[in-house]
Amino acid sequence: MLPKDITIDYYDASRDESGVLAAWHSAFGDQFRIDERALRAVAHTDGPYRAGEHFVARHADQIVGFVFTQLVKPLDEPLSGSLCAVGVARSHWRQGIGRALVSTACESIQQAGGQQARLGGHVPRFFCGVPDCLPAAMDFFVAQGFAIHNEQNRVWDLTHDLTTYQTPPQLEARIRESRLTIRTAEPEDYADVIAFHAREFRNWQPEYEYFIRVGDGRDILLARDESGAIVGTLIMFMPRSHQLRGDVIWWAELGEPLGSLAAVGVGEAGRGKGIGAALVARGTAFLKAQGVRVAHIGWTGVPEFYEKAGYRRWQSFLGGWRVL
Repeated sequence: MLPKDITIDYYDASRDESGVLAAWHSAFGDQFRIDERALRAVAHTDGPYRAGEHFVARHADQIVGFVFTQLVKPLDEPLSGSLCAVGVARSHWRQGIGRALVSTACESIQQAGGQQARLGGHVPRFFCGVPDCLPAAMDFFVAQGFAIHNEQNRVWDLTHDLTTYQTPPQLEARIRESRLTIRTAEPEDYADVIAFHAREFRNWQPEYEYFIRVGDGRDILLARDESGAIVGTLIMFMPRSHQLRGDVIWWAELGEPLGSLAAVGVGEAGRGKGIGAALVARGTAFLKAQGVRVAHIGWTGVPEFYEKAGYRRWQSFLGGWRVL
């Protein structure tokens, strides 16, 4: 049971932003620092997946806990909800506040029609699961009835300091030999990009449609083969991009200017030919040319692929779910 002096109600951006930031920094300490932009990206931005209801725990006029949710409807799959972040100020640990927040969030997801609550969010997101560097958090969610993915489903975020980045000469030579045309998308490419994802990567289709809808279609990097067909794409995020897209929100933690590469996909017929490596190399070089100092790769199960381009593992995560 909650202490009598603790109440849980809806997050109100007009009054609660600073209080949630203070509670966040108390809960996470020196890890995963965020600023107002990061909070707004997850709390307010209507991205490819819509924000759910968010809740705070109050003690008098102080916010001592929070939970942010998201409603996710992948193509051809039922609606589910995500717990994007849950935290309790250290001064109020072990009082049942976290348990009450999770219960409230799961009830909200269920009332919206969600069949499962998942740990970690989609774009925009804080985490793609429970960070391995927070083992107590993993134990907490298990105690709340969440099943945790096994080790084979571990995913990573990676980073790259681009200060001295140069595309390896041997990779540049391979790109030239491949006769690929790699460039940023133009409006006349958008229909082909969506058709490519409808055929090859249906779960990414909403994200690409969203980026085009908010005016960032030119942040799509595409590869066409000699016939002119699209064989691979990725999404870039950089200082010129719509900043509340939420591709990566760790400005306070990783530094600025911050950028990212995401949703790197090569069509089935083109795999094993180095197209993905070529896209990552070109995308990384493009980020640097646009003034990005730190590049981020989020939610990958194949960190080794990106390590070949100089990226380093930053955090690892395990997801989980609870049937509602």
